[in-house]
Amino acid sequence: MPRVRMIFSKRGRICFVPHVEMPTLFCRAFRRAGLRIELSSGLSPHPRISLGPALPVGVPAMGEPLEVWVDRWDRDIERSVDGTLPEGIRILRSGMVDGRPKLSGECEAALYRIIFREGSAIERLGKLVSEGWKPVEQTLALDVRRNWLDAAVSSPGQVGAGTMIKRFAAEGIIGSWSDVLVARLAVGGWSGESIQPLPCC
Repeated sequence: MPRVRMIFSKRGRICFVPHVEMPTLFCRAFRRAGLRIELSSGLSPHPRISLGPALPVGVPAMGEPLEVWVDRWDRDIERSVDGTLPEGIRILRSGMVDGRPKLSGECEAALYRIIFREGSAIERLGKLVSEGWKPVEQTLALDVRRNWLDAAVSSPGQVGAGTMIKRFAAEGIIGSWSDVLVARLAVGGWSGESIQPLPCC
């Protein structure tokens, strides 16, 4: 069966569906669209579907990757699947990726946007960043703006928004998650300067 990669957005209330429940959600959509999903081998077969790095509950995402092995795929099927997904999830692009490295091997970096509710927090953060401070060792790039921070990190499977929020709290920049709004803007490769979108072909 062909291996299909899709990039999807996750916004609104659906952000509160845990990452571990997303494969079940997508499998239902695929079946409603009339697709057959390949099963894994072994004593307890399960649908062959994999997602990108875990996303904390409540964090919206603008470009999340998913791979699935299905019996067929084309633009009409993509539209059909998109129509069966719950409100808040939309397929942005897709394609067959047979021959490409595994998804986990191509998810080298992620870009987060962290919006601070208090102006004093971004002022303190800006001062720390100007002095060379980084929220995590895996920081690739930081861009401090008027009331938000764009942070690119490597190893997104091990380092994410939660790790950075803990560091911000430890530095006294914020008190807790309630002081920020967080979104993951992209997951992909790293060019040395920016996140590169994952290919879907």
